[in-house]
Amino acid sequence: MANDALHTDHELISQMAAGGENAFTQLYQRHWQKLYLTACKKIQDKDAAREIIHDIFLDLWKRRQELAVANLPAYLHKALHYRIINRIVSKKDLFFFEILESSGKSLYEADQALLAKDFTALIATWVEALPERRRQIFVRYYFQHLTTKEIAESLQISTKTVQNQLNISVQFLRARFGHLLSLLIMLEEISRQK
Repeated sequence: MANDALHTDHELISQMAAGGENAFTQLYQRHWQKLYLTACKKIQDKDAAREIIHDIFLDLWKRRQELAVANLPAYLHKALHYRIINRIVSKKDLFFFEILESSGKSLYEADQALLAKDFTALIATWVEALPERRRQIFVRYYFQHLTTKEIAESLQISTKTVQNQLNISVQFLRARFGHLLSLLIMLEEISRQK
């Protein structure tokens, strides 16, 4: 059993594909906590975060024979991202009524909050459409708040490459959503305060 901890994710995925429940358990134990903490930060609901993580790993087990995953942490993070977006979209109407029930909220404020959620989902969809490396850089810089140097080191590329990829992303974002850029800045500030 002590040697099991030395297996890479890739080896455990192969074992899991062959029906290895122990390999699945090890993968779960390695990755659930980081996913859970990320989910809690994003949706601020511990029970919902647990449910999302459970669903992600249940899906991983169900699809174990057909999965071809090169980077399990990235795969799990992307799965979490999509589950959170789906949850936000499915809860949109409930969110609207919760805002209205809060004391002192106007219809205008409720509408603005919904627009902010919609814009966040739009940006998330746009980010997912970026080429893989550019997306990694964009997410790490704007959502994980890493420096260009930290990103360059983690991806083993030059700082200049990171800066160029960020510039390309921002130029495209401005061209597509220039009129909404002030809202993006506002959302960025709100996310940093949480």
